[in-house]
Amino acid sequence: MGPAAAGRQGRRTLVLVNLASIMERADEALLPAVYREVGAALHATPTGLGALTLYRSIVQAACYPVAAYAASRHNRAHVIALGAFLWAAATFLVAVSDTFLQVAVSRGLNGIGLALVIPAVQSLVADSTDDDNRGAAFGWLQMTSSIGSIFGGFFALMLAQTTFMGIAGWRIAFHLVAIVSVIVGLLVWFFAVDPHFPANNSGTHAAPISKKSALEEARELIIEAKSIVQIPTFQVFVAQGVSGSFPWSALSFLSMWLELIGFSHEDTAIFTTIFAVATSIGGLLGGKMGDFLAQRYPNAGRIILSQISAGSAVPLAAVLLLGLPDDPSRSSGVAHGLVLFIMGLIISWNGAATNWYVCTNFSLNLFFFSEGRLAEEPPGASPGDRTRDFSLNLKL
Repeated sequence: MGPAAAGRQGRRTLVLVNLASIMERADEALLPAVYREVGAALHATPTGLGALTLYRSIVQAACYPVAAYAASRHNRAHVIALGAFLWAAATFLVAVSDTFLQVAVSRGLNGIGLALVIPAVQSLVADSTDDDNRGAAFGWLQMTSSIGSIFGGFFALMLAQTTFMGIAGWRIAFHLVAIVSVIVGLLVWFFAVDPHFPANNSGTHAAPISKKSALEEARELIIEAKSIVQIPTFQVFVAQGVSGSFPWSALSFLSMWLELIGFSHEDTAIFTTIFAVATSIGGLLGGKMGDFLAQRYPNAGRIILSQISAGSAVPLAAVLLLGLPDDPSRSSGVAHGLVLFIMGLIISWNGAATNWYVCTNFSLNLFFFSEGRLAEEPPGASPGDRTRDFSLNLKL
């Protein structure tokens, strides 16, 4: 295969991987967007609704060792497609569930699919870039992923109070996202290419030149995990990332909170869309600024940027929750929209600028297990944005 063909193949793979990430985030945004309707249908409290994501997170964390093994030994494009099929099936099951237990089991199955997809997507993007443009690549990934949050949240909110042939609108939203996820999974399976499993002349994906036994792979993963966990920088990194993730977890109740203080479904959809658009722009901006500052200040540029982003979260959240009036008036709505836009634009730099870049020096699968999953605690653990804080230089 010539360089031109390889380049086209790589670009096609990145497009499909970003498309899978869009649907993954759309799927995650569905439940928080309709917490109020789901709670009414299942007679669940906000604490119970937050526990649904906890159940998913427990399963997701338990499956990360399997995901690490799958991403290192098997075709990552196929791993992503399989994850899409699994989360689509789980989303369909949520749509047909009538009890809290059924939804909890379905959300647990959803965690299996997410565990497979997230590390594989991140590592494929990392493999396709170099140090000079990796932050920008992760920024584009965050931006396209946010499109999924916008689509999923806005779509679910608009359908929440409707019915079709006696079926509640929020259930229809879950059905439609499941169908589209299956289609995306098929596209990734047949047309995306893992660089470690290049397509041969017959169009099939060739296996790597050397293959280790499953036992050898498992032993290597355990040794790698032990060596990384023992690094003090990594331990502090994970601990700080856990605390920095709590605000994002609280934001999973943003839609429900806006509705409870009096805003309509339409207003809430606009606010959540504004916030999602701001975070998508902020992710791209953060990635590009991280690349620029890393060239000017290699040992501190990315870190300073993330400290600014993380430090702005507390005062902005205080303004949003404590400084603005809890009423749905026009002036209050404009103020809420403005604060949400500024907040989303600034606090979303960390992932693309620093964390995803830094974690390429570790094991991606171990990083996402250690930091991302430990951060999701009840009530209200968020299935939304997972950008993290980073406040120290990486010294291996």
